[in-house]
Amino acid sequence: MLCRKNYKELYKTKLKEYRNFYKTIDACKLKPASGELREYQLRTFDFCKKILRQLDELGVKYFPIGGTLIGAIRNGGFVPWDDDFDIGMMREDYEKTLDFCKNNYICIPPKLLSFAKNNRAIVWNRFLKKYPQKFIYSQTPHHIQIIYGTSINDVVNIDIFPHDNYRNDCSLAEYDRYIEKITQIKYDLDNFEKIIDFYERERMQNPIFDKQGDIIYYGLDNIDNYILSHKGFFNEDMIFPLKKVRFEDSEIFIQNKPLEYAELQYKNCLGMPSDIEISPHINARLGNIFDYRLSSLKNVLFLILRRLCFKNLSEDNITIKKMILEKLKDKFFYKRNDAKYKELYNDLNIKYEFLKSIVL
Repeated sequence: MLCRKNYKELYKTKLKEYRNFYKTIDACKLKPASGELREYQLRTFDFCKKILRQLDELGVKYFPIGGTLIGAIRNGGFVPWDDDFDIGMMREDYEKTLDFCKNNYICIPPKLLSFAKNNRAIVWNRFLKKYPQKFIYSQTPHHIQIIYGTSINDVVNIDIFPHDNYRNDCSLAEYDRYIEKITQIKYDLDNFEKIIDFYERERMQNPIFDKQGDIIYYGLDNIDNYILSHKGFFNEDMIFPLKKVRFEDSEIFIQNKPLEYAELQYKNCLGMPSDIEISPHINARLGNIFDYRLSSLKNVLFLILRRLCFKNLSEDNITIKKMILEKLKDKFFYKRNDAKYKELYNDLNIKYEFLKSIVL
């Protein structure tokens, strides 16, 4: 049996080997994934094509974003380690799509969903079992999600993200400050129904939004606002008119200038990311959906700590409070070194073998 020190040393040695190999990879010359991941990607795309046909009939305009956009530009299909399909659309089309979902699909009420770990997987599983092989949707503070399957283990989904028009003289610095404040309010509410209502009031009342504005950017109810750094705004010419590009065995619509759009989302979008993550997009797809009960108390306590940390927030103290919160998180979910390095070593081995399988 390996001792604790051995796991630590094994991990360090393997990490060096992995990084050296990683530097040699050309992201534009990768093979598709294989095995279960590839089967899941193709099954997801078959489902997405049905949804895209419905959107075409509805007359809304949509375009790939995130990993789906990168895959369309760089790989002619899914990024080999990706397992979901993301599209964006302007607010008017987003609202039209939401109305279509309300009238044609089964709804997961927002009040059932929260930011708690595995909450989404548990709720999805319940609805998928109650309504097998039916189109089900949910509106969250981050997107519209349409799902299909018989349980969490075989679910496929498409995510739809809104974009809004903003005031022409809005600066990136002003927008950054605005999103920092919105983030605080969002987590203070911690209720999907209340957050969605709050976003709608902001769009109606806050002058930063302007339907006639030339600036296009993520909507408040778009996760990219909160997980990506803001490098610059989009414009009409960057997105429209849409054109078509090959994606897997079909064609999909894409932005007029897809690379320019992608470069505002990700640094070095044609190269390898700083690292890859090959894990199910739904955090419990492999059936481990009840583990959350073991850690639910920790998550509740951590949420309380987060709220206390961000109490009395100002522009002067937000950076230091974010640093404090990260340190609290590390301490709160600390693992003993032997368990930590064993997990790191095993995860790294999986990634390394996967990378070797997709390199030409």
